[in-house]
Amino acid sequence: MAEHRNEHTVEISRPAAQVFPHLVSSDRRMRWMGALKSSEQVTDGAPGLGTRFRDVFEESGQRFEVDAEIVDWQPHERLALHLGSSAFDSDVTQELEERNGATRLRTVIQTDYKSALARLMSGVVTRAAQKQLEQDLERLREILEGERGGAGA
Repeated sequence: MAEHRNEHTVEISRPAAQVFPHLVSSDRRMRWMGALKSSEQVTDGAPGLGTRFRDVFEESGQRFEVDAEIVDWQPHERLALHLGSSAFDSDVTQELEERNGATRLRTVIQTDYKSALARLMSGVVTRAAQKQLEQDLERLREILEGERGGAGA
């Protein structure tokens, strides 16, 4: 299987401690991830290593469920998730680097398409995913920089 990669970095004028919760909270992710239609934490307790979510995305008229699990958890520094669906498996890594009260957030998504149709459409899907990633991270930046003190939900 060929692996496809998306990557984008955004500078957010907020400390990493204010950015990180927006990467893990289902309610907060719903605000900035354009294709995310629902997100439910399916494990008990506060989010952390091993926490699982069931997410529903809609993109280009397609609706798909994704099982997500936090596989690396370093609060305010790094978050990694493994996403699985019938059509693909993805590994998402988000690294936060704080400098002078601002955070550089780098997101890398590596995807293996499993179904024949998904592999056939992988170029188009990967380009669309890149555009969505860039729009989502820009929306996250706008939300965080627009909040008083950056701490609101």
